[in-house]
Amino acid sequence: MNHILERKNFYMMAVAFILSFGAIAIIMKLSGYQGLKDVMNINPIYIGIMLLFIFLSLMVDTYRIRDLLLALGEDLSVGYLFKFNLATFFFSYITPFGSGALPITIYLLNKKKIPPNKSLMIFTAKILFSGIFFGTIPPILLIFFRKQLELTHALSIFAILVSFILLLLLIALVYIILRPAFLISVINLIAGIRFFSGEKYKKFFENTKTEIIEYNHRFNELFMVSSGGKLLISQLLYAMLFWTLFYSIAPILMIAMNIKFNILAVISRQLIFYDILAYNVIPSGAGFVEVGFASIFSNIVPHHLLGVFIGIWRFFTYYVYLIASGIGFFLMMKSDTDKSLSAE
Repeated sequence: MNHILERKNFYMMAVAFILSFGAIAIIMKLSGYQGLKDVMNINPIYIGIMLLFIFLSLMVDTYRIRDLLLALGEDLSVGYLFKFNLATFFFSYITPFGSGALPITIYLLNKKKIPPNKSLMIFTAKILFSGIFFGTIPPILLIFFRKQLELTHALSIFAILVSFILLLLLIALVYIILRPAFLISVINLIAGIRFFSGEKYKKFFENTKTEIIEYNHRFNELFMVSSGGKLLISQLLYAMLFWTLFYSIAPILMIAMNIKFNILAVISRQLIFYDILAYNVIPSGAGFVEVGFASIFSNIVPHHLLGVFIGIWRFFTYYVYLIASGIGFFLMMKSDTDKSLSAE
């Protein structure tokens, strides 16, 4: 496990925690602590519902991976894929820009004799279909439902800018997928990072580069030819369901805290702003997300409840996922270690 999870990963997690806790503490200091008493009145049923939605989102993502693997001719158990999915979430949460998700995906699937080009398919498909969701829905919301979003003038301008950026990122992503030579240069860049300098990683990346062309051919065939577009639609639906479950946590929490809200405004604001705030050099956007969403929710959530709301919301949308994914990762690594010891 040591060659996968290095000391600097723990340093990055520590920095993320400090920034996250510090941001929440500042927000609570500015909004006041009287909202803490409202937390004690939250019905435990709502806590259970939020945890259920988190579990369902992870299951949706697991079945998305399973269906894609089946289309690629690979059949892995749901139990293994659930732990695999948690492990990829964990590395995404603890590395800048979620950069650790790709190597851990290749590493873990390789253990199941799945070649790198198929691992790349799993990784890029998840980004692609989430990208289609984020790159198309925000402009639609801003064009047709702008009044219902209840955005301030400043937030409206920011939302338009974010939507433009997400659309450009979607176009760039499609270009990367359809241009094998460019993708190879990206793999070379990632392979040159010191974190991935181990011999096993080098082997994985070399195998990946030799299969890039096959990957490109398989992608076109998989989504556009053999399935008649059915797989493309089902993967997009999986992405939509995952993010709908994820973004439902905030309105559930508002109901639990007796906060009046417009559900379209609450979900849409998360959809437009979360992605751009969460992915940066600080893992999971710690500090940026808390402060950003305090501003974004400030005209929806009462001032005295804002700090408490952001703290609880962040706990369920970040810390619960991080804890669950961390447990899944360590269980998977422990299982692999036990198998290696028994084989000896």
